Order: sequence, then structure tokens, then C-alpha cells
Amino acid sequence: MEDSFYHRDSKGSTSPLKISCAAGILILLFYLSGCAAAPKTSEGQEQPPPYQQIQESIEAGDPENALRQYQDYLRAYPDSPVDRLLLARLLLAAGYQQEARSELEVLIDESGSNIEALITLSYLERLTGSPDREREILEQALELDEDNPAVLAGLATLHLEAGQYDQAAELFKDALESDPREAAALRGLGVVLLNQEKYAEAVETLDRAIEADPGNALNYTDRGRARAALKDRGGAVQDLSRAIELDPGFYWNYIDRGRQYLQLRRLDEAETDFSQAIRIDPDLFLPYVYRAGLYDRLDQRSAAIADYRRVLQLNPEYIFAHAPLAVLHYLEENWQPAAEAFQYAYRHEPGNPSYALLAALSWMQLGEQEKAKAYLGEQLGDFPEGGWPSLIARYFLDPALEPRTVEAANREKNKLQRGRMLFFIASHMLLEDRVETALRYLLLVTEIDSRDLPEKRIAEELLDRFGYED
Repeated sequence: MEDSFYHRDSKGSTSPLKISCAAGILILLFYLSGCAAAPKTSEGQEQPPPYQQIQESIEAGDPENALRQYQDYLRAYPDSPVDRLLLARLLLAAGYQQEARSELEVLIDESGSNIEALITLSYLERLTGSPDREREILEQALELDEDNPAVLAGLATLHLEAGQYDQAAELFKDALESDPREAAALRGLGVVLLNQEKYAEAVETLDRAIEADPGNALNYTDRGRARAALKDRGGAVQDLSRAIELDPGFYWNYIDRGRQYLQLRRLDEAETDFSQAIRIDPDLFLPYVYRAGLYDRLDQRSAAIADYRRVLQLNPEYIFAHAPLAVLHYLEENWQPAAEAFQYAYRHEPGNPSYALLAALSWMQLGEQEKAKAYLGEQLGDFPEGGWPSLIARYFLDPALEPRTVEAANREKNKLQRGRMLFFIASHMLLEDRVETALRYLLLVTEIDSRDLPEKRIAEELLDRFGYED
């Protein structure tokens, strides 16, 4: 998620917030192109125009009502000239893309120099996912006005989305030379700086974007991410909270704020945010990942297991869920699910032989000794000959090799490898009810300086269950 600060959802499509903000900006732009003259009433008095009511409907998030107000106005005054640009933008905001396209094409056909119509049409191509056509239209507009900030910002955004940050930055800066308060250019440049890891500069640029466009939730989202990168957790939470106030339906802000709450150890608030993201889009796997880790941290293992399983239902390719799920199953003595999850984890992370050994150990805990040996026999050739995983695997296959294996563990200079070997030796001893010796070995395992190592975590749990103290 953090590879790019250009917001996309888990399926790679443009975020709903980006679309909704783009449509809202279109409506507010209609003032720049001028409005049709208001007709006279029968008494010769000027009829109040509907533009204020339209703006209020747009700001209330009701473009359908704004469109209806304008259409009612035209029906009441059929002789009034139709502002096709306004109508096209209202149609677009209300989701009538084909109708909006028709109105814009009439405008452009009538006058190829209507730059506002070209800009609006480029937004329409953006919403329909046609970047090549969008670029073509913007270049046509640029020929009409090479200094137009909206056109330059639109072209810059295309470079930004393609990961061409230097080209994007140059065009955004050109736009700002024409208009230092061009909101889209300010935000776009801020996003470029985020991706270039120039976080302090990004904050400064996004400060200006917020000043120019305080109602755009994305400005706060992006500044919140920049502040988070600077370890300003409180500032990040403040910005993300404001973004949520402006657009409460955008799930990414809840995920990002929840992650900041985790860092601040405000765990209840983190859980609330991840759960809210799930309520907004229950088919998005990422908030389940974070909530599962949080539940695990809170020792709510059944809930964590349920969330990790949901992750794999939604995204079977998310390989990083298998290992924590396997550990939870092991701690809960769900031996078969543990064995299967560890096998999946090892299949996708063959560089971690502990997963294969833990899978075999899980089968042994279930009493499936032959299945464990068959599985280890299949994996043994993948282990470096003479390495600690090979020694443990051969010990599991032939327990008579225990003295040799224990001696090798005691000789091992690498503290991490020694601890891992002792964990598997101790676990096999527990299967044989040799509790005292096993617990002494497990105590040594807890000295490993690695908080997230499965062997250390399981060792600590076993010592706690047996009430063992040195």
C-alpha cells in the first residue's frame, strides 16, 4: 500500500474519493466559464438565478438535486439560453456520463476553441479510465492555451500516475507559475514529493493546497501520510480525522488512521477504525490484515484467526497471512489447520525452513507421525546438507539421533540458530513427556533477540502454561 501515494484500491482501480472529488471540482468550475443571463419575469423583473441553490446541493453531496434544479429552471424559462457547459458538468457529477459527453461534443464541435469544454471532457475520460484519450484532449487544449494551469495540472497527473515523477513535478510547477493557487497542481506536487520521500517539502506544499482548497479531503489525507512518514503521529491523526470528516465514506483514511493509532498504542481506536473500513467495504482484505494483527496483540485469538481466514478468502495470493495464522492455530492446539497453514507458508517462503519443521511438528502433535515423516522426507532435499534445519529434520525422522542433535545445538555459536534448534528438540521431548528437560531448553529459546520469531513466541506460551520459572 505504501509503494505509491497515488490512491488506488486493492484491485488497482482509482479510488472512489478521487472520483467523487473530481466530479465535485467539475461543478464548482462552472463559475469560471460564465453563466447564462437570467431571463425576465412577466413584470420585467429579473428572475433570481438558481446557481446558489445548485452550489448548495453540490456541497451537500447531492448532484442529482443540483441537476434537477437546473432542469426545472430551463423548463420554467424555455427561452433562456442553455449553458451547455454547466449542464454537462451537472450531468457528469450526477453520473450521466454519456449525456454529459453528448453536450460537451456539441460545444466542442460548435467551437473548437472552447478550452473549458475540453478540460471537462478530459475529466470525463479520466473517470471512464481512458488515459490515452485524456492525454490527447489535454494536448489539444494546451495548443489553445499553453499556460492554462488546469491543463498543465491534468497532463502532470498523467505523468504522476505513470510513476514519471520528474516530468510530473516540472508540469505541476509550470501550472503554479501560471496560478500559484491552482489547487490540483499544489496537491499533485505534494503527492510527487511524497513519492520522492521529500516529506518535509510535501507537508509545506500540501499546506498551500489546503489553503487553496480546504474542502478537499485528499489534501488532508496526503498531508497526514507525509506527517506519518516524519513520525508526527499526532499530526497525522489530526489530518486523517479531518479527511474523514470531509469524506466519511472513504475506507483508506480509516485504515491509515488505524495504523497511526497502533503506533500510538491507542488500540481500541485502531480497532474501531479497521472495523469501520470493513463496514464500508467488506470485500477489501487489507483492514482484516491489520485487525487480525491487532486482535492477536490483544490475545483475542479466535477473532484473529477468523480475520486471517477472511483475508485468504478475499485474497488467496496474500501469502503473508499464512504464517501468523499457522502460529495462532498452533497456540490454540488446532493441529491440522496449523500443519496445513505452515505448509502453505513454507511453500511460499521456502527460505524459512522453520515453517516446514513446524508443519511436521503439528502433524506429530496430532499423532500423525507417518504423515509428518512423509512430509519431512519430501522437504529434506531442500535443506542445506549439514545445516541446522537438516539436522532437526533427520532427528524428527530418527529420534535416536537426539544426542548428536543436542550436541550440535550446544556447539552452535549463532544464538538464533541455537535457539531454534533447542526449540524443536524441546518440542519433541514434550511429545515424549520429558517435561523438565524440555522446559529448561525452552527457557534458553526465550533469550533469542527476535520478538516475532514463532519459536520464541511458542516457547514463551509453553513456559507460561507449565508455570515454569528458572
